[in-house]
Amino acid sequence: MTNEKYGLIGKTLVHSYSKEIHEALGRYQYQLFSLAEDEMPDFINARDFRGLNVTIPYKKDVIPLCDEVTDLARGIGAVNTLFWKNASGTGASESISQEDKILVGHNTDYEGFLYAASRAGIEFEGKGVLILGTGGTSLMARRAAADQNAAKIYIASRHPETDPPSGSEIQDAGILSTVSYDQLPEIANSIDVIVNTTPVGTFPNNMQQVIRLKDFPGCQAVIDVIYNPFKTALLLEAEKLGLKYTNGLPMLVAQATAAAGYFLGTPGAFQKENQRIIKSMKQQMGNIVLIGMPGTGKSLIGKFLAELTGKTLQDTDAKIEEEAKMTIPEIFEKEGETGFRDRESAICKKLGKERNLIIATGGGAILRPENVDALRQNGTLVHITRSIDKLPTRGRPLSKNIETLKKMEAQRMPLYKSAADITFRNNYTCSRKKLRQQVNTYILEKL
Repeated sequence: MTNEKYGLIGKTLVHSYSKEIHEALGRYQYQLFSLAEDEMPDFINARDFRGLNVTIPYKKDVIPLCDEVTDLARGIGAVNTLFWKNASGTGASESISQEDKILVGHNTDYEGFLYAASRAGIEFEGKGVLILGTGGTSLMARRAAADQNAAKIYIASRHPETDPPSGSEIQDAGILSTVSYDQLPEIANSIDVIVNTTPVGTFPNNMQQVIRLKDFPGCQAVIDVIYNPFKTALLLEAEKLGLKYTNGLPMLVAQATAAAGYFLGTPGAFQKENQRIIKSMKQQMGNIVLIGMPGTGKSLIGKFLAELTGKTLQDTDAKIEEEAKMTIPEIFEKEGETGFRDRESAICKKLGKERNLIIATGGGAILRPENVDALRQNGTLVHITRSIDKLPTRGRPLSKNIETLKKMEAQRMPLYKSAADITFRNNYTCSRKKLRQQVNTYILEKL
C-alpha cells in the first residue's frame, strides 16, 4: 500500500486552509504540494500517497491519470479527490496490496456545495439560478442545482459564443443556457439564486464585484464560493439587502471532511465535524474589530483580546500616525478632518482585508460606509460603550468638551448600533484583571 502521505496538489497554494481543516480531524498529517504543470503527472503516477485533494488548475487534468472516475465526477467533468479502493470494490484499507489498489477520482466539492447551501437555508428547487463563471467549480454548481430540480440555470460567460454549456444530462433537460454579462439585464427578473464561482473579489483584490445585486430584484439568495475574505463585496451587498447568503468556508470544510471519509474508507464518517471546524476556522482566521466613541477603552480592551486570543493588535490611529509621521492633532492642523478621514479610510481598507487581527478603531471610523464594509469583510464588530461623563477630552481634536461629546454621540450612535455585531458596556470602575475577565466572558464567548 501507499505510504501515509495525504495532501493537496495545485499550482499556487499559499492561501490554502486545507491543512488546518484536515488536521482538525486529528487523523493524519496533511501537506500542501505546489506543483508545476510538468510535475503533476509524475507526482500522481508515482502513486506515493494515501489520499489527495486536487485544486486549480488540475481538476480536469488528473482525470486521465485515474484508474476509475466516479459517475458524479465524470458528469461534472472535474475531480477534486483521489483515493484508493480494492479491486474488489471495497474501500481503502491498511492491507491493500500494490496490485489490488485502484486509484479513484471523485468530486466532493459537490457535497460541500450542497452542504453550504443547506446550512444557509438556500434551496434550488423550482428556482431560476444564475452561475457566474465557467470553470470547474461552475461545472459542479450547475450539476448540483440541476440535481436539486432548479427550473432554469443560466451560466454567465465573458465569451458565450466560444463557451457553450456543458453537461449533457443537464442540457437534455432543457434547463441550461449560457449568456453574456451584457445579456444579464434581459434575465434579471427571473433570477432567484446567484452563485459566484469566479475569483473576482478574492484576496488581495478585495471589494471587487462582477455584478450588483440591486440589478436582480427577485434574487433571494447568494452563494459566493470565495472564502478569503469571509464576506466579499457581493456578500456584503447581500447582507444589506437581507438575502440568504453563504461564503465558501462551509463548502471548503464539508468537501474536506467528505474527502477524509473516502481517504480512510469510511465515507460520510466526518460530516458531524463540519460545524465545529467551521466555527474554529472563523475564530482562528477572523478579525475582532472594536468600534465606539473616543475614550471608551478600545485600546486597552484590544490589548486584552490580543493576549487572550494570540491575535495581533492593530490600532488604526497608531497606524495613521506611523504612516503619516505626524501625530493626529498635527494631521488635523495640516490636512483638516477630511485629510485625516482619507488616511483613516486607507488604513481600514488595508487592515480589513487581513486576518487574525484585533483592530481598535478611532471613534469616527464608522462615519464612512466604505470603512464599515472594509472592516466587516473578515471582522466581527464589537461596539464598546461608556457613559459620556466618563469619556476623556484632553488631546482629542474633535471631542474637546462634554457638549461636543454629546453632539458627537447623538450623531454616531445610530451608526455604531447599525454596524455592531456585539455590544460591550465598559462603564464600571474595576481592576484591569476584572476587566480582562469581563472581556473574555462577554466578548470572546459570544463569537
